[in-house]
Amino acid sequence: MISIEPSEIKIKELISLFDKKKFNELLKLSNELLDNFPKSILLQNIQGVVHTELKNYKIAKDLFIKVVNLNPKYTDGFYNLANIFIKLNEEEKAIENYNKVIELDKNYFKAHNNLGNIYKRKGLNKKAIECYLSTLEINSNYKVAYYNLAGALQFYKINTKNKNINKYLLHLLKEKIIVRPNAIAPNVLNSLFLNTDLKKYLSLINDKITNKELNFIIKNFQQNSLLMQFMKVCPIPDYYIEKNFVKIRKEILNQIYKSNIDKTQINFLISLSMQCYLNEYIYEESKDEKEKVKIIDEKIKKNLNENKSVNDLEILCLSCYQPLTNFSWSNRVKYTNELKEIFQLQLGHSKIENQIAKSIKSISTVKDQVSIKVKKQYEENPYPRWENLGLSIEPRNIKEVINDSNLNFDLRRIKVSSSPEILIAGCGTGQHAITTASKYKNSKILALDLSFKSLSYAKRKANELNINNIDFIQGDLLDLKTINRKFDIIESVGVLHHMNDPFKGWKILKSCLNDNSLMLIGLYSEKARMHISQIKNKINKLKLQTNAKNIIKFRKDLFKKNNIQWDYIKSSPDFYTVSGVRDLLFHVQEHQFTISKIKGYLEKLGLIFLGFEDKIVIEKFKKIYTNKVDLYNLNKWEEYEKSNPRIFAGMYQFWCKKIKY
Repeated sequence: MISIEPSEIKIKELISLFDKKKFNELLKLSNELLDNFPKSILLQNIQGVVHTELKNYKIAKDLFIKVVNLNPKYTDGFYNLANIFIKLNEEEKAIENYNKVIELDKNYFKAHNNLGNIYKRKGLNKKAIECYLSTLEINSNYKVAYYNLAGALQFYKINTKNKNINKYLLHLLKEKIIVRPNAIAPNVLNSLFLNTDLKKYLSLINDKITNKELNFIIKNFQQNSLLMQFMKVCPIPDYYIEKNFVKIRKEILNQIYKSNIDKTQINFLISLSMQCYLNEYIYEESKDEKEKVKIIDEKIKKNLNENKSVNDLEILCLSCYQPLTNFSWSNRVKYTNELKEIFQLQLGHSKIENQIAKSIKSISTVKDQVSIKVKKQYEENPYPRWENLGLSIEPRNIKEVINDSNLNFDLRRIKVSSSPEILIAGCGTGQHAITTASKYKNSKILALDLSFKSLSYAKRKANELNINNIDFIQGDLLDLKTINRKFDIIESVGVLHHMNDPFKGWKILKSCLNDNSLMLIGLYSEKARMHISQIKNKINKLKLQTNAKNIIKFRKDLFKKNNIQWDYIKSSPDFYTVSGVRDLLFHVQEHQFTISKIKGYLEKLGLIFLGFEDKIVIEKFKKIYTNKVDLYNLNKWEEYEKSNPRIFAGMYQFWCKKIKY
């Protein structure tokens, strides 16, 4: 029988040329081989893949069509053809071919994943999530699908039972770099209430709970892996859970105070301790609890002084009320392996950050009076405290990133640097800077902030995540000119509106930007924050001093108020940490903006609006304004915001470009 395919040696030679990116040699050799093997599926498939790499998509399409005509059961051929239809913006044909792949081989996981990507682009996030879950059922180690699932979960609200999703949510919460837990917290909560018995056991908690009942409830909580992990990585933004955890904490304290200690509770106590640390001890605390904490504190101190052993549960219980750094004995404890996680989080990290703070350089002494107040706030309450982060799966060059951002910008105008210089002005605890550092290929990031405490937190997290391309520096944005540097990209989100004069700060940022380069700005919306302004006015009238005690009490009072407009506040993730509430309601300085005001600033500064950043906001806008040019028309956005005043609740985040004169 005459073979229709070339020898294995020749195929290996072609693959070697492909791996070395010697595409012209590969095409020449494969064309010579096709003279002898005109019906070769492998040769035409390889040629199709090469033309895909060379962006000759129409040629590649014709080759893959030949391949599937030669063998209607060749799954790789249909898969490659579907990928080409994506490149040619023919999504329906791509869907048809991915479905053909799955029909031929239901375990072809990449076809499920890519099908999900199409549905996600179409805004069909429920179908996208189903595809990603199918992908992971086939290959639970496929990292790309986890990233895609995390992305789709931010656009869709889980509202039906699906126990299958919990194990993947658990994976997302365990991984350090796939997603910020806050971003998927609403869906984690929904899955806990829909797919586990959490609500059932929470309903059993009351003010007169017995030891037996408490132990039963905690035992069941400990079997809920998703809940236990959620508590460790994210302040839980749900007041119903919070109220019940407050009761549980109190009863555990009562038991330990009476030396009625149940060691089976240790895993729950570890998670509760981490939860309280992450929310910065925002749970209310009675006088009785404070007294009992003091007594147990003294007991531990006495035992250590007498060289007696201390009880793990006693230490854990106190760490649910205050960070270990608050206890004079914490450095003297020889903790067990079970407590290693808690001591590392509450004590070890603090020591590391104190050392890092000594090495952070300053560009100048902060002199502006408002900047001094803002610095003090973030030294006292670095914001936000975080554990996990969503990083890019791999860095890309500036053009690739901008192309995905759908900005009104001619990419040919960008002078691409092999190592772009990027400024993050106001980096806080590092989420923004670290995310950006993972996004741009060979980038050099300068991350500036007023607060040493925030910067040392950011630097510690960057070290943990092996992010090495960030230079953290302390100083005031107003003094940026002293560093005498220009940047290819400047990003400043949530910063200018906390300055004495936002326009002055923005002008300084512009002066540090290269010509035809880009700037990302984030500013508070006056319309979206009307309810916050009302609450801030109430705080000012009460003349409340800003401290943790007053923040916790005022927050508790807000929960009691039956004001529908303030429900927006209660659903904010910032409302579940002390630093979050301070940043949200007790900030020392806040300006709010309108789109008209932003337009005026852009004109005065000689900057061109290029488009908004938030994809969820953009998708909602596009349902009303279908003309693409409307995306870049601030008059249309102003019109849209009038009808949707909450649309910029997450700030106006937009890109602009410096005009070259």
